Amino acid sequence: MSASADPSPVGEPGWSSGSSAAGVSVLSDPRAQGYEPWLFQTMLDELAESELGIGFIYTILELLAQRHGLVDAVVVLGHESFGTQAFRLGRRSVEPELLARLGATPGVYCEPDVVSEAERDAVRTACQLSWSMHVARFSAAHDPLTNIANRRAFDAALQTAAVHSARYGWPFTMVLLDLNHFKTVNDQRGHAAGDHVLRQFGFALRQSVRSGDTAARIGGDEFAVILSNAEGSESAGFLERLRLHLKAGDESIEFTTGAAVAPADSTDPNELFRIADARLYEKKGIVLS
Repeated sequence: MSASADPSPVGEPGWSSGSSAAGVSVLSDPRAQGYEPWLFQTMLDELAESELGIGFIYTILELLAQRHGLVDAVVVLGHESFGTQAFRLGRRSVEPELLARLGATPGVYCEPDVVSEAERDAVRTACQLSWSMHVARFSAAHDPLTNIANRRAFDAALQTAAVHSARYGWPFTMVLLDLNHFKTVNDQRGHAAGDHVLRQFGFALRQSVRSGDTAARIGGDEFAVILSNAEGSESAGFLERLRLHLKAGDESIEFTTGAAVAPADSTDPNELFRIADARLYEKKGIVLS
C-alpha cells in the first residue's frame, strides 16, 4: 500500500490520515474539484431536510466509502469543551485501542489508503463543521454544569406539552424540585462543593426520568421535570427512583417538590408553574402572597 502524506499509526499501515496542512484552503485546491459537487450537494440535501449534526457525519463517511470502496473509515474531531470525538463508518464503535493507534490528531483515516489528502481534508472540515453545530445546539439547550435541559429548553418543552394536552387531552405532570439547605452548603463548604451537589442531583434526575420525559435545571438550586403521559400518581414512582439514585451518590441531598397535573389543574404553562410553586412552598411552610 502506498505511503500517505501523513504517517499511518504504528502497527496500522493500512490507515491513512487526513489532517490539514497549515494555512492551506482545501476548497481552493485544484485537486478538490473532483469531489466538491458530491460533498456540498450532500450538505445541501441534509440542510433541506434537517440540521447538520452527527447523522450528517455518518452519511459523509458512507458516501466516501462508496466512492472509493473503503472497508473502514474513521473521522477524528476535536472540540475545546468536549475533547476528542471519533466517528466510524457504519456507526460502529471506536475501541480505545483503535483510537490510541490513530492518535488524537483530527483527520480522516481510511482503509485502504486510496483517498487523496485534499479530499480527506475537505471531509474532515465538513464533519468538523457539522459536529460544532451539533455541540452549539446542545449547549444552547442544556445547563453546562449538570448537562440536563436548561430553562429555555424546559419552557419550550412545557409549551409543547401544554398545547398537546389542551388539544388532545394528553396528560402530563410537571414537578418542581427545590434543594433543601443548599445555601448552607455554599456558605459552609464553598461553591465547589455546591457545584458538586448540583451535578450529582442532575445526574440522579437523568437516571430517574423515562424516555419522553424532560428533566431541567431552571434556576440556581431549582429543578423541574415533565412526566409525559402521567396523571399524578406516576410522580410517586419517579420520586422513588430519584431518592434511590441519590442514595447511591456520595452526598446526602434533600429536596422539596411541588407538582401540577395537566389537563386536570390547567393547560396554561404559567398557571401550572404557579400551582406547582404554591404546593412546593406549602410543603416548606411558606405562604405565597
